[in-house]
Amino acid sequence: MPIDTKELIFKEPTIDDAIWASPMLRNAGMKICEFSFNTIWMWRKYYGNEIARAGEVIFIRSGNVEPLYLLPVGGDMRENIKFLEKYQHDKGEQLMIFGADSNIREQIENWFPGNFDWEPSEADFDYIYNTEDLAFLKGKKYHSKRNHIAAFSNQYDWSYESINSDNSDEVFDMVTKWCHERGNCSDPGLRSERKSIAEALKNMNKLSISGGLIRVDGSVVAMTLGSPISDEVFDVHVEKALSDYGGAYAVINSEFARREIMDKYPLINRENDLGIEGLRRAKKSYRPVQIVEK
Repeated sequence: MPIDTKELIFKEPTIDDAIWASPMLRNAGMKICEFSFNTIWMWRKYYGNEIARAGEVIFIRSGNVEPLYLLPVGGDMRENIKFLEKYQHDKGEQLMIFGADSNIREQIENWFPGNFDWEPSEADFDYIYNTEDLAFLKGKKYHSKRNHIAAFSNQYDWSYESINSDNSDEVFDMVTKWCHERGNCSDPGLRSERKSIAEALKNMNKLSISGGLIRVDGSVVAMTLGSPISDEVFDVHVEKALSDYGGAYAVINSEFARREIMDKYPLINRENDLGIEGLRRAKKSYRPVQIVEK
């Protein structure tokens, strides 16, 4: 049944929308982080993310003036793209779509030959890893990572905990310290992320978020939060470690994968590198099995 433009009411996503939107997005079987409801929700303020539901179809966009749309989820994608194209043209605007990998791009080109110009957004490419690789770091390719963890273990008496309501305040205190190390989160993106982390910690159950922390001498020195994108892919939304504790990133990465994700989701999405060269090197050093273009 064709979608009526009157059905399409975009709004800022709320916690309550997770009840219906998360299952629909998970069932789509996508790999990239933008198709996680929690990614959409956590960054709603910073990017102006909005969602709309028309029957069993979800439309997602960033901004309402010349917006950037994610690929529609649910129903017939070809018909949904045709609908969005008309919806935008009726407003005198072009349709801009984000989130097509090479396979989907080819499919859209077959459906709409010559209609779209394509531009890779390399800073947004997602890094996908085998969960088992990150959990156990086997083989020569992970020799340096194991050395980082061994050095950390030799220097500190540390422990791992799952994040819950009993320790979430400590986790946020650690994130605040991490911000202080970076000019008190003077960067707008870091400020928005810090606020989103606070909200996520208060709503972990409603959002199906899992988290882990590393504790040294009673203090939290590293943390991470994530949730599933699909039945195969788990998305790590955020990972932080205090700079005084060398090796803490390697420890929280491996421990979280082994304790919380292993045997549940075969793949881990550690999201993009934002075009930051140091972050790109770090993500490639963990040997992704796929770098998903968008």
